[in-house]
This record gives sequence, C-alpha cells and structure tokens, in this order.
Amino acid sequence: MGRVLRACLLALAGLLVLVVMAVVGLVLVLRPGPQHFACDTDRFLYGSVGGSALGIPYPIFMVLPRVFPDLVAQYATAGYGPAKPGWGGYGAFGVAWEQGQALPAGFSIDHRVYDRVTITCALCHTATWRESPEGDQHIVPGGPAHALDLGNLVHFLVAAARDDRFNSARLLPEIALNFPLNWVEAKLYGWVLIPVTRFALDMAGRQLAWTETRPAWGPGRDDAFNLPKFILTRTPLDDTVGNTDFPGLWRMGLRDGMPLHAGGEGVSLYGVTATSALGVGSLPLPGFHARNDWIVAFLRDLPPPPFPAPLDSAEVSAGRAVYAARCATCHEVGGARTGTVIPLEEIGTDPEHVRTWQDKDAARMNRLTRAIGMSDAPLRGASGYVARPLTGVWLLAPYLHNGSVPTLADLLRAPAERPTVFWRGYDVLDREQVGFVATGPAAEAHGFRFDTRLRGNGNGGHVYGTDLDKDAKRALLTFLKTL
Repeated sequence: MGRVLRACLLALAGLLVLVVMAVVGLVLVLRPGPQHFACDTDRFLYGSVGGSALGIPYPIFMVLPRVFPDLVAQYATAGYGPAKPGWGGYGAFGVAWEQGQALPAGFSIDHRVYDRVTITCALCHTATWRESPEGDQHIVPGGPAHALDLGNLVHFLVAAARDDRFNSARLLPEIALNFPLNWVEAKLYGWVLIPVTRFALDMAGRQLAWTETRPAWGPGRDDAFNLPKFILTRTPLDDTVGNTDFPGLWRMGLRDGMPLHAGGEGVSLYGVTATSALGVGSLPLPGFHARNDWIVAFLRDLPPPPFPAPLDSAEVSAGRAVYAARCATCHEVGGARTGTVIPLEEIGTDPEHVRTWQDKDAARMNRLTRAIGMSDAPLRGASGYVARPLTGVWLLAPYLHNGSVPTLADLLRAPAERPTVFWRGYDVLDREQVGFVATGPAAEAHGFRFDTRLRGNGNGGHVYGTDLDKDAKRALLTFLKTL
C-alpha cells in the first residue's frame, strides 16, 4: 500500500511539474519580448500591446501575399471597382506603411520564442492623407484609419488559410527565400507553426462568419460592439448592425469624465484602452496595466496636425462667431451639452449602432472582464450618440458615427440633399468641402462604394446648421479647419 501511495504521490508531483512548466511556457509565448523605440510616437505605431495570443508568425504573415496574389486581388478589390495595376501585398488593404519599416503602422513584432505579428491600437487609429493624387502620403498617429479595409484584410487571411496551397510544402520554400531558418526552426515551422496558424485563421473565420450576412464594413469601419458581443461574451446571434467609424484619438484628456465610444459605452479612457487591448488578444498578464497606462498618457495630449493650407483670417473670425452661436453648446469643451449622450429621437442619425449594445450586453461583458481581473474597465449600454469636442475635425471624414456623410459641407446640407452613394477610402483631401475626394473617376477607381440605403449606413439626422445661409456655412467650414 505504501508503494502505491508513493507512486501516486510521485505521479501527482510529476503532473504538477508538467502543469507548472506548461504555464511558464505559455506565459513565455504570450508575453512580448523587450522592445525599444526611438520615440513615443514609434512606440504607439509599432509597440506591442500584448496581443500575442492572436499573433501570426512573422515569416508566415509576410509571405502570404506572395503565395496568394490572386486572393489579394480578389479581396483588396472587393467593392473597389476594377483591379488596380501595381497593387500587391498588404498595401492593397489601405494600411499606413512608412518607408523603411518592417510592418505597417498598427502591427508589432513580438520577439519571444519566435517572432509573431500582433495588432496594436495604431492599426485602426493612424490616418493617412495626400494633397493630390501624385502627392506624398502623410501618416498621422491617433487619427482614424479611414483607408484601412480591415474587413477585407481579415477575409483575405481566412481565405488563404482555407486554400489548399496553405501548407508547409508551399510556404516553407517561400519563407526560406527571405527568412533563413536553421534545421530546428524549419521543423518548428513545418510541423507546428504553419499547421497551427492555418487552423487558427480558419477558426477566426468561423467566429466572424456572421459578418458575411451584414453590410460590409468597408474602409475605416468595423462592427465595434458586435465583435465583443458575439465573440468574447458568446451572446447568441441577433440581426443588429453596428458598423461604426474608427474615431480620432487626439487630445483625449479633453474628454476626462465624459462618456466615450460613439454611444457613450465607455466610462473611462483606461477602460476603453483595456477592453480594446483585450479585443486584439491582450490578456491581463504582467505588464498589461502598465502598457494601457502608457497608451492613456500618450493619447491625453496627442495633438492633431494643423490644416495644411493658409486660411483667411477674416473668414476664420466670422466662422468662429457662427460656431459659438450654433455649435459650441455641443462641441466646445465646457459647452452645456458637450460630452453628453444626445438621445436618438433628437439627433435623428442612424440608430443601428445603439441597438447593437444595450445594458444587458454591457452586463455580460462586465462579468467577463471582472472574472479575468479587469474590474477597472466597465462598459454600459448605449442610448444615443455622444456630442464630442471637435479636435482635428478636418481629418475625421467621412462624418457621423457611421461615416455616412463624405464631407462637412455635405453635413451642413439637409439630409435629403446629402449623397446617397459615394466612394470612401480614397485619401486625397477635398479642401473646399472639408473631407476626402469621394466622387469622380479617381475615387471610384480607388475607393469603396458606400450606399447609405443599406442597414447601418443611414445618413439622416444631425440637422444642426443646415438652415444657415451660404456665407455663414462657408465661414463655418473655414473655422472648423482650425480645430
């Protein structure tokens, strides 16, 4: 009996050792390795937020467009009109890619055990713009990534994983051309990382299958709250459509104490940052809170860029008076309604986002975050849309929470006079109308056809200022370029 007991105790001890080793190994895999950056801006653009749980091995990620150029063409041109000669790689999905960088803004390489590509806040919050079709592209941290087609980028990765060519025999030679692997690394990729990545991407596609039955996100948007509702909290599918523009994150300190997100779902900047990090695979392991604290500190005072052209001072002054009389109550810091949630029956804009996330949905998410040690990141249900302070407004197009109005000039028109169809995702400025070029051959060739008649895409409501005369509207537009 004593021998049996000793054997059982030894087996139990061995099992405990294996469990501890597995936990330590998992932490080593999921925790990012040390990263060093020349400045805070680079850290925001390329620094890990700890999303290693959803990371893709860097060599695999980089060779996929070369192995599947047909799928790049299929998904990068979905909704964009004819295929564009010369398009290729991840640039086809509207990412912001600085010259000399290993990855686009919003992607980080976690160096631990093996190099993994993970997503950061900057993927959806880095704006791009050009002064002309031939002009240089400007990359602006903290701005909305209005050209990023996140939905089709994900569809490309999933389609690649489901293609018969996604196998070690096809990918390993492509990887070897650009990433020298020793014998052990080649076996790790061939036997483990390539099959596991394929399985994980296919599973991601299954989790996102519901997006295929709803209007496409298009560039600059995602379904901000159905993603956590259906995936993280496992809420049964409903028919809601919450397609919402990526917001600008400049000078977030101005919004202290104000409700955040389009519908006021967030109660603190830290909570928004932490739950967003959770959504891209960052678990509350050591370093989680410190990273989120750093992001909050960075965004509090991050300024938008100035409007890239001189402005008539007299017209700015005239527009300031119009703004003070007609807009400041809701959009100036200290305004009586700034930072409040404007009810749907008053604002009149598309209601679908609000219907996506109600108190019961917030309660489910709060139970989840508390259970994993994130009690400091609560959310609440939406009831309308937040009147935000206007910061960097010239670079926030398209306008309204769902990006359904291409320019500020269009927003000052009666809803019936606003464009029903336009093209979004083209990053050439429309200086006069204040927004991006959204019609014409170039916009149609390089943009996504946006139809305001689809669910969640409505362009009605927000009729404030639509009754101004032509001169007052022109002056107001000039002033808004200064914010």
